[in-house]
Amino acid sequence: MRPSRQIVKWIVAAVLVIGLPLGYYNFILDWQGKPYCHAQIMLAFENWIVRNGKDSTTRTNEFPNVGGVGRNSLNAIREEMEGSMDWAPDYGYVPGLQQNDPGQLVLMYFNRPTRWTMHISAPTIFEDKAWILIPVDFGQGRREKSGPGEDSERVSTEEFKKRLKETIEYIRKMERPNWQTIVAEQTKFLERIDGLDR
Repeated sequence: MRPSRQIVKWIVAAVLVIGLPLGYYNFILDWQGKPYCHAQIMLAFENWIVRNGKDSTTRTNEFPNVGGVGRNSLNAIREEMEGSMDWAPDYGYVPGLQQNDPGQLVLMYFNRPTRWTMHISAPTIFEDKAWILIPVDFGQGRREKSGPGEDSERVSTEEFKKRLKETIEYIRKMERPNWQTIVAEQTKFLERIDGLDR
């Protein structure tokens, strides 16, 4: 006994109504490389500055620098993040910078290229990957931002390498506390960038 044409039409319609959205969600949207909320991270930095007895209105304060090691320095804001640093392994952090340093210097970066611009809406697999960096002047509007990032910029590999080199050289030239450790750690990452650019 063959099913009637009406039943076949309903089955096809049900497959389309359910299958197309599921296929789009699972196979067209790219759920890999999702960044954390940069506005929340930057608020944590500002709260850390205040908690450490500094005047946040002067814009001359140092960002965390724990022995010049990026991971340890980033962990300094743990209390401001309510103890949760699950997002931190996806980020690189450059210790040794201050709020009044040149705005284009790299304070933080997503540690691999991603299609995401910010954490709110998933990109499709057809979008190009790029690097996300958080500059020293995050959220200050002193420069034209490249893209709609949330307190961040989305840049090419060449631009990212250029900006990170500039940041490393600035820290070396200014001889910031623990600058040798900072330069060594960031230079090591810089040498790996081309292998990560996929």
